[in-house]
Amino acid sequence: MAQLGRRGCMVVALLGATLAAASGESLGAARCEHNGGGNPQALQSLNALLAREPGNDAAYLARARCLYYTGNYAAATRDASEAIRRAPGQAEAYLVRAKAGKMLGQISRAMNDYSAAIRLQPTAEAYYGRALTYLWEYRGKEREALDDFTTAIRLDPRYVGAYKSRAVIYARFDQFQNALQDSLTVLKLDPATPNAYCNVGFAHYALGHDAEGRRYLDTCYRKDPDPQTRGYYETEVRKVLAARKPRSVGGGYASGGRETTVVDRDNERQQRAYESLRNSGFEGRAEACRTDSNKC
Repeated sequence: MAQLGRRGCMVVALLGATLAAASGESLGAARCEHNGGGNPQALQSLNALLAREPGNDAAYLARARCLYYTGNYAAATRDASEAIRRAPGQAEAYLVRAKAGKMLGQISRAMNDYSAAIRLQPTAEAYYGRALTYLWEYRGKEREALDDFTTAIRLDPRYVGAYKSRAVIYARFDQFQNALQDSLTVLKLDPATPNAYCNVGFAHYALGHDAEGRRYLDTCYRKDPDPQTRGYYETEVRKVLAARKPRSVGGGYASGGRETTVVDRDNERQQRAYESLRNSGFEGRAEACRTDSNKC
């Protein structure tokens, strides 16, 4: 009788191990990725898994990631919060909630979550996300953004978005040689990106290398024939050229070359929104924004 009891316990233990292994396999197969074609199916699998196993802690984080990549930011925030409640030390849960919260306009909490993710597990992605938030959501935080982009690059020397965004800050500070170097790095790492040629071209113009600047800009326009792209960069080039011209009265150089019009500001806002969406992984929404400012 005792032997039969021991055998029963062994069967129960083996069954439990088998179920745990099956759950682990289904969880691993249901991982969503940026622009993953199987993300909707993975989300369905995770919904089914949590319906069977509502206590599966890891599944909440996995589903939060899927919900984020499929554009359901409110639900992603709820699942990430549940994952944090169940296991407060999960850096990725804070990172997913930060990204989803940012898309919902919850900027203050997103910043706190990025910082929590960095404290728990410093990664290039977390530093990059916080830097982008400093850059586009706050005034006067360029230095903080610059430091975070630089740390992201140190952690991942091939992080294209960090070089691209850091070049924006260098250009704001008129450090055009640094902006050129970062833009050239983007071009080397991701030559398929048309705007990389435009950014290199503009940096050359800002440094007075007009022939090189025109060569890169023309390449950019061939790769991206959208007139809005040409309009934005040609406006920036005209500002640079105007700033070089002597004043018509009083000597010196014209100070009005960098003044912006309402159209300039609208173009810059649209460009920033496009870059933010693209760098956050939302290619479809970024493209819609690029072609129609009302969709930014």
